[in-house]
Amino acid sequence: MLVLALDTSTPEVTAGVVALRSPHELIAALQAGPAVRPATVLAQRKAVAPLGHAEKLMPLVSEALAAAGHTLRELDAVVVGIGPGPFTGLRVGMVTGAALADALDVPVHGVPGHDGLARTLHPLPGELLVVTDARRREVYVSGYRADGRRALGPAVVAPAAVPELLAEHGLTPTHVAGAGAALLIAPDLPVLTPPADAPALGLVEAAATPLLTGALPGPLVPLYLRRPDATVPGARKSVLGR
Repeated sequence: MLVLALDTSTPEVTAGVVALRSPHELIAALQAGPAVRPATVLAQRKAVAPLGHAEKLMPLVSEALAAAGHTLRELDAVVVGIGPGPFTGLRVGMVTGAALADALDVPVHGVPGHDGLARTLHPLPGELLVVTDARRREVYVSGYRADGRRALGPAVVAPAAVPELLAEHGLTPTHVAGAGAALLIAPDLPVLTPPADAPALGLVEAAATPLLTGALPGPLVPLYLRRPDATVPGARKSVLGR
């Protein structure tokens, strides 16, 4: 299965073309040698553009497809990161993913970005904390059990509140990952570096079960975790006091 993975939940815009093995292919690969991943990134392109998600995404898609030797019409599905992240960035990625899937008549699945990152690092000997920068002196956090299940978040909190939040959920992570790890107060956990083919690899592997079973995708619901800065203006007040 050929899958296009899109992520615009951070300042780094990503487009990747990923080959997802079918169940029988994965079983054959596991029998032939050491543990293998269910997906392989054929090509991935990234660009750091905090304010340029809309301008960068489709050119990156074209570059990734060309590097992988495939075309849009060969895609079997689209997977898009749904956050957490800022309003504008998420909107660009999710609208683009939905539009491409609709035009190609293929399914589009949404995956939380933290789940994708955690998936690239699985399996681990202990629990994992994923942290990304939420700005405004806050972080986005998610916690994962040793078996990969998410037990916390994603939530947006001040760095100083993270230890209390972990205690509330009974989590004692042995590792931390994500671009916001350095923002934690006195971090004392080993920081893991995701593989070079993240996040495309993680997004697709996190969605592997619904992709391979043909499950009907649910609606794409963005994880903003905050209200947008722009709001609908209220009714005008009369200068005459009426």
